[in-house]
Amino acid sequence: MAMEQNNNTSQPHKAMLFALAFLLSLNHASSMYTVYNPIKPRHSRLLKSAVQRETPTSQLSELWAPLEDHGWKPFVESTKPTALPEKSEGYIQVFLDGGLNQQRMGICDAVAVAKILNATLVIPYLEVNPVWRDSSSFSDIFDVDHFIDVLKDDISIVKELPDEYSWSTREYYSIAIRETRIKAAPVHASAHWYLENVLPVLQSYGIAAISPFSHRLSYDNLPMDIQYLRCKVNFQALVFVPHIRTLGDALINRLRYPQQADGEMSPNYIREVTGAGASNAGKFVVLHLRFDKDMAAHSACDFGGGKAEKLALAKYRQVMWQGRVVNSQFTDEELRGQGRCPMTPEEIGLLLAALGFDNSTRVYLASHKVF
Repeated sequence: MAMEQNNNTSQPHKAMLFALAFLLSLNHASSMYTVYNPIKPRHSRLLKSAVQRETPTSQLSELWAPLEDHGWKPFVESTKPTALPEKSEGYIQVFLDGGLNQQRMGICDAVAVAKILNATLVIPYLEVNPVWRDSSSFSDIFDVDHFIDVLKDDISIVKELPDEYSWSTREYYSIAIRETRIKAAPVHASAHWYLENVLPVLQSYGIAAISPFSHRLSYDNLPMDIQYLRCKVNFQALVFVPHIRTLGDALINRLRYPQQADGEMSPNYIREVTGAGASNAGKFVVLHLRFDKDMAAHSACDFGGGKAEKLALAKYRQVMWQGRVVNSQFTDEELRGQGRCPMTPEEIGLLLAALGFDNSTRVYLASHKVF
């Protein structure tokens, strides 16, 4: 989303606030409860102050300054990978839920678990998330051959199970309790837990399927080579497929070089804009507007929709989590005071204005359907 320069320079934040407020009104207009309770700004006084506020030139320059160097360095491998065992203990399957970020972390953990157990990893299965509803498989998103090649000296990986285990599918585990399914893996389980609880299943059946598998491996008290392997998976083995990389590069360059993004994109677009030189690159802000229905329902906060909003969120929680809601023991005021309520688009607009971003700022809005 690009915001055009407002000719009235005495109101530097007006366009940004108006655009975000407009976005808010569009999405709320389609919500069932706005028929009864039209959404009104919750922070009218702050909105007015933000529109009238002028950002000092010194603050504007600081906004785009490079971040301080906090001493973070890449994890450098100190030793060569240990030799793969002559015989694998069996096949490890993992079924990954959550969004892409959670699934990516789950892949890193799955490789680490396979290493701990001397097992062969089956390319992870990505569950269809009920919020995003994305049915993409691992191979739709990541370069499978690159993944296997980078990790070939660390663990054994197969794209599919051999015929003798072809019965071990997601559908097979969804209809009944199975002895080969590990369902009780605790959050942040230790390496010792896997050796005690999963290794015997592998040795008995030749296969173990772990589901759910989200945050199921600890970050504490693990051997350094396992921690390194996680980093290797995340930063070296997981590479997007070519067409996703091409689309990402094109999108970033359009944001950096808006003057060259007018009209249809040519086959040589990336080379053309990159050749313009880094000195001509524009700056932009990426905003992950995390305010979908799932996030709103996951909190016990009040967003100004009245009784109808409460009913809509309660119904959603009942369908998704059997009525459970985190932090329900606190009042809305207490939750907001603790910073536990997701920010609305209106509040995000106030935050951007308070930081000093003006109406010439280009904003890329990454968002699911806004609640």
